[in-house]
Amino acid sequence: MGLASCSVGPEYVPPELASKTPDVWHFAVTDGFEIGTMDVSDWWYRFDDPQLVFLISEAQQKNLSLKLAVSNVLQSRATYGIASASVSPNISAKGQTEREQASDNSPTLANFPNVKAKPVNDFAVGLDASWEIDLWGGIEKNIEAANAMEGVALEKYHDTLVTLRAEVAATYINIRVLQITKKLTTQSIEVLQQLLVLVEAQFEQGVISKSVLETERAMYDQNTTQLPAVEMQLVQEYARLAVLLDTDIQTIMHQLADQLQVPRASPNVAVGIPAEVLRKRPDIREAERALAAQTALIGAKMANLYPKLSLSGAFGYEATETNDVIRWDSRTWSIGPSVSWDIFNGNRIRSQVQLQEEKANSAFLTWEQTVLRAFAEVEISLSNLIESGKVQDAWNDSSKSLLEALRLTEAEERLGVVQMQSVLNAKRNFINSQIMLVEKTGAVSQNVVSLYKALGGDWESKDQTKVTQVRSTQ
Repeated sequence: MGLASCSVGPEYVPPELASKTPDVWHFAVTDGFEIGTMDVSDWWYRFDDPQLVFLISEAQQKNLSLKLAVSNVLQSRATYGIASASVSPNISAKGQTEREQASDNSPTLANFPNVKAKPVNDFAVGLDASWEIDLWGGIEKNIEAANAMEGVALEKYHDTLVTLRAEVAATYINIRVLQITKKLTTQSIEVLQQLLVLVEAQFEQGVISKSVLETERAMYDQNTTQLPAVEMQLVQEYARLAVLLDTDIQTIMHQLADQLQVPRASPNVAVGIPAEVLRKRPDIREAERALAAQTALIGAKMANLYPKLSLSGAFGYEATETNDVIRWDSRTWSIGPSVSWDIFNGNRIRSQVQLQEEKANSAFLTWEQTVLRAFAEVEISLSNLIESGKVQDAWNDSSKSLLEALRLTEAEERLGVVQMQSVLNAKRNFINSQIMLVEKTGAVSQNVVSLYKALGGDWESKDQTKVTQVRSTQ
C-alpha cells in the first residue's frame, strides 16, 4: 500500500439521521424516569434472583446460536486476513527434476539423419514472485470492506448475546408466573368443587331447581379446563428454555421444580438519552458497519476502471547434472512489469459501480430504519412499563380489598349472618384476583427486561461466563 499514489471511490463518513435525533425520551420525561447516563450494566442481577443469574450464565456457555455467532466472527476475521495478505508479494519456491528424451524424427533433427537424440536430465530450483501494485486503492478498499464485515459479525454476536439474555429472563419469568398460576388455579378449582357439593346438597333438599344445579355443574367443568391450559403453557416455556440452554426439558423441570416468587426489579431504569442508544445498540452498530463495508466496495469496483500494474520475477538454478545445479553460471532469472487494462467491456464495470452505489444507499436506508425502530422500541417499552405498573397497582389494591372482604365474610359466617356458600364465593374471588395480580406482576417484570433490551442490553458485561473467543477490535 505504500506505493499507492491515489485511492478512488468515496471516503466513508459515519451516517447521520435525516431527521433530528430527539434530545430526550418522551415517556421518560413525562413519567419521571432517570435521564442521566444510561445504566444497563449486569441488569439481570437487579432481579435479585440467583436462579435467573445461573440460567443466563449457563446460556452464555451453551447456547448454540451464540456459538454460531462466535464462529461467524472467527470466519470474518479469517476473511479479513486473506484480504490483508493481498498487499504483500506472493513468493513461491519451486523445484523439479526430470529426464527428457527428444524424438529422432523431430524437425530439429530432420536435416541430420545420422544424429540420434540422447536422453538428458534437467534439475531446477528457484523462487517465483508476483506483486500487484495498488495504484488506485482497490486492494486497500477490499481490505477496508473486509474489516467492516468483521465488525458486522462482531455486532451480530453482541446482538445475539443481548437477545439471548433477554429471552432467558423472559422465559424464566413466564415459568415462575405459570407455576404460581397453576397452584392458585388448583386452589380455585377446589373451592368450586366445595361450592358444587353445597349446591348438590341444596338440590337434594329441594332448595334449588335442577336448572340451577346443572348451571353450577357446567361452570365447574368449564373452570377445570383452565388447569390443563396452564399446564400446556408451562411445558412450552420449559421447552423454550431447554432450547436456549441446549439441554433437555427434564433437566429444566428438575432445576426449576421448587416454586419461587416472580422475579421483580425496580422499574426506575436509568434510560439516558436517545444519542446513547445510537452508540449502544448492537443492531445499529451492525447496520453502520455494513454501510461502511458497502461504501468501501464502491471504491474497489471503481479501481477496475483503471490500469493494473504488476511486478513479476523469478530466480533459480538449472543444470543437467546435480553437481552443477548450485553454481553461479547455472543461474536463471527474469524480472519485469506487466500492465493490464480492461478498456472495453460494454460498461460492465460502470454498471458494477452503480450497483455498489445503490447497495450503499440501501445500507444507509437500513441503518436509518434500524435507528428509528430502536427509538420506537424504547418509547414503547417505556410506555408499556409505565402502564403495566398502573395495572399492577390496581390489581394489588383490588386483591387487598377482596382479602378484607373474605375475612369479613368468614367472620359473618361464624356469627351465622351468611352461609358457607358466601365464604367460598369470597374465597374464589380472592384467589382469582391473586391469579391476575401474579400475571400483571410478571408483565411488569417482562417490560423491565424489554426496556433493558431496547436500550441495547449489556454486551460489554465483564461477566466471567462471557464467551472468551470474541474480543472487540473497535
